[in-house]
Amino acid sequence: MSALVAVVTGGARGIGAAVCASLRQAGHFVVAGDLVGDPGDGAVPTLDVTDEASRHRFVEWVIARYGRVDVLVNNAGINDRRGAAEAGWVEWQPLFDVNVGGVLEMSRGLREQLAKRQGCIVNVASTGGHLAIAGAAAYGVSKAAVLHLTRVLAIEWAPRVRVNSVSPTLVPTPMTADVLGNAQYMQAKLATIPLGVLPEVEDVAAAVAYLCGPQARRVTGQDIAVDGGVVAR
Repeated sequence: MSALVAVVTGGARGIGAAVCASLRQAGHFVVAGDLVGDPGDGAVPTLDVTDEASRHRFVEWVIARYGRVDVLVNNAGINDRRGAAEAGWVEWQPLFDVNVGGVLEMSRGLREQLAKRQGCIVNVASTGGHLAIAGAAAYGVSKAAVLHLTRVLAIEWAPRVRVNSVSPTLVPTPMTADVLGNAQYMQAKLATIPLGVLPEVEDVAAAVAYLCGPQARRVTGQDIAVDGGVVAR
């Protein structure tokens, strides 16, 4: 497969960093779009997926440097570990701005470029978008929206752009550090995973790489659950 130009939002750490590493290892040109910039290239402008001017500046920079974009991985996301009784729409709004609005607007902003290249989009969703999980209401609903948005874009933008998603369960990253050390929480979480172990960031990155590659050239509107069997229950 020839080298692709890939944009990975939230690419500075966690799952995003693993996706960047995996695609670079495969020989592709990768730009990490992040609030803190691209750790691998200090010339890359910072990216706030909720800010129109930031998105425009970032996309212009990528096109000026590489001349094209073949792949968009919408990985940027935030969490909120509160239930619906503790947090209402005012508290939900910032999370939706990133998790849903960021996916939609980055996809819209790069649609024409991707269509020129028969490119693809991979959205990072979550098992929380498939299953109702108590204590993370806004996050789960936002990821359910990402899953449905994936299907809608796959239909609307076919045949020029493929759009798929991956849905991890809890993965050890800086964003999940607050619960990884909670023995009671982890015991309950592992009990929901038939394989009995958490996936690693590299497992999620491998699923993303597959969806970006030629083996998935006839795959669109689909989700790969990287979850040890959680959503199979």
